[in-house]
Amino acid sequence: MIKRAAKAAGSSWGQRIMILVAICAIMAIFEPVFFRIANARSILFAIAVTGVMSCGMLFTVLVGGLDLSVGSVAGTAASVAFLISQSFGFSDVSFLLGCLAALAVSLVLGWINGFFVTVFGIPAFVVTLAMKYALYGGIFVILKGIYIYAPTSGIINQFGNSTVLSIPLPVIVFVIIVVICAFVLGKTTYGRYLYAIGGNRRVANIVGINSIRHTRSAFMISSVLSGFAGIMLASMNGQSEPRTGLGYEANVLMAMVIGGINLAGGEGGVPGAVFGALLVGVINNAMLLLSISSDIQSLVQGVVIIAAMLLSTFAQRGSAGELKVRAKQ
Repeated sequence: MIKRAAKAAGSSWGQRIMILVAICAIMAIFEPVFFRIANARSILFAIAVTGVMSCGMLFTVLVGGLDLSVGSVAGTAASVAFLISQSFGFSDVSFLLGCLAALAVSLVLGWINGFFVTVFGIPAFVVTLAMKYALYGGIFVILKGIYIYAPTSGIINQFGNSTVLSIPLPVIVFVIIVVICAFVLGKTTYGRYLYAIGGNRRVANIVGINSIRHTRSAFMISSVLSGFAGIMLASMNGQSEPRTGLGYEANVLMAMVIGGINLAGGEGGVPGAVFGALLVGVINNAMLLLSISSDIQSLVQGVVIIAAMLLSTFAQRGSAGELKVRAKQ
């Protein structure tokens, strides 16, 4: 029994849970406000946004890519949705039309990312990094840096702030997206193809899998979910501006690494992405409650990413060592 517990604690999932427990223990000592219902609600809202983006980026990571434009796509989608809605008086219909237009724009942006990655062979992180800066700059120029404020009533406000059976609507939407993504990746041929491409692209092509088409679709899914998360975030805040999603790239990347997603592709799943988003939300909330400066927060984020990468590397080496020992036996 003790050996099993020690083995579980030493596993990658055991380490992540221990980190979460340790943070909760520290907050119980230094900031009991952390455990209040109002604060838990704030964490859930943050997790919903980061989690939706993480589920989207998971698709690109599985095929060996990396989408660093998730935050800028979120800001672009939020700006498009709110701008169209404002043009027609913030009516419910205009907001829905704005959302559809924003998601269509996000889809096109994802296609562009995938096009440059698959056709020209440019590394995904270079393409999406360029897209990130292009979008932030382009939207800022178009909107001239203005904020678009939504009314405090109507569907815009309800989408980001209403509750169903005391559960925040964004959290319910997040759970639905998680279930859909888990089904697609775990139970469909398309999901198996993504894992195969990330595991060995050359072999996947040999067996007849269209890696170009599937890679491009993975970037499109990532952008659409990022755009949706951006609309949700803007609705929560009641406002949109060109840099609505600024900084979420780091949060999503942290969620990927903490969740044990192999950035080289072919390994990982929705549970890891969701747990990563949960842990990121808890960490960011803890730093906020402890009044840690933004500079120190950036430092902590960097340290967390490196530490998570090291833990993942050691875990993979340990697993490889066990397999070699078993093979010799």
